[in-house]
Amino acid sequence: MRFHVRRKRFARRFAGIAVSSVLLLQAGCGPQEYQKPIQQFQDATAVVVNATRAFLNNMNLIEQNRALDEAVFEKKSIDLSTLDKVKIISPEEIKIRTDALEILAQYTSNLAQLAQGKAGSDVGDSTTKLSNSLKTLANDAKKLPGGVFDNAKFSGIANSAANIIGDVAQLIVQHKARHDIELSLEKTDPAVTALIQQISDDATAAYLRQKNQLGAYGSQLSRDYELELRANPDPILLLGFANTIKNYRVQQAQLAQANPAAAINEMKKAHEALVAYARSKETPKNLHELITAVENFANSVKPLGQAVQALISNAA
Repeated sequence: MRFHVRRKRFARRFAGIAVSSVLLLQAGCGPQEYQKPIQQFQDATAVVVNATRAFLNNMNLIEQNRALDEAVFEKKSIDLSTLDKVKIISPEEIKIRTDALEILAQYTSNLAQLAQGKAGSDVGDSTTKLSNSLKTLANDAKKLPGGVFDNAKFSGIANSAANIIGDVAQLIVQHKARHDIELSLEKTDPAVTALIQQISDDATAAYLRQKNQLGAYGSQLSRDYELELRANPDPILLLGFANTIKNYRVQQAQLAQANPAAAINEMKKAHEALVAYARSKETPKNLHELITAVENFANSVKPLGQAVQALISNAA
């Protein structure tokens, strides 16, 4: 009998130790470890937004420089006011895309608060405002003409994402059960990631346009160099051409490094990892996947800001 009682006591103690161990393990995956990747995500997003803004603005600079070079090569007069008007992407198109990135980053941060059990009215109100802001951007994009970018397509994708974010906001405001919010995220988040992907695709389009324009500039340099060779030029003049060609080759390398498309794709993966974590009851496995995705995102933006700055400085 005593043995039976002792065994019961031992079982209860063992169960208590087991529960405590589980709680400690969960605590090891708790707020402190969770906050670091979220802060990394926010910091990396700030770099991506600024780099994307500068990279898209560089499209107009390259176009203006090409117009200037053509005027010089063809020995035409140069009108600076006319050069300033050479724009293939408007400030509105740039603003819409970078503002959308900022909205998506804040939405991801709001989801992070949900994953920590902070589904209060502040999170709901913030998410509602994000939805409204994104709808405004979608409407603004719809009014813009097409060109290098398909603004009508962007508008449609942004509007779908805005509606989805609005639906999630409603669930939060209505204090719906976490399970309901998780189901909503599972069904609707692809609309949000589609918008991140579209911004990445637009960055790729911007890169290809700039690459082609630089390529045309390089071809022009080669032709003019050949013409100078036929005229038995001064070696000093040829050295000047050589320096210009070297600068052109540097711009080519910098342009590839300054393309933010890859970093935006890593941002999308980090967002998806956070959504998976929020839907998984925060298991250690998904926390590890979240940390890995955010670290990959953070690593992808480390050289990006410097590359964009170098590209702009060299092109100016």
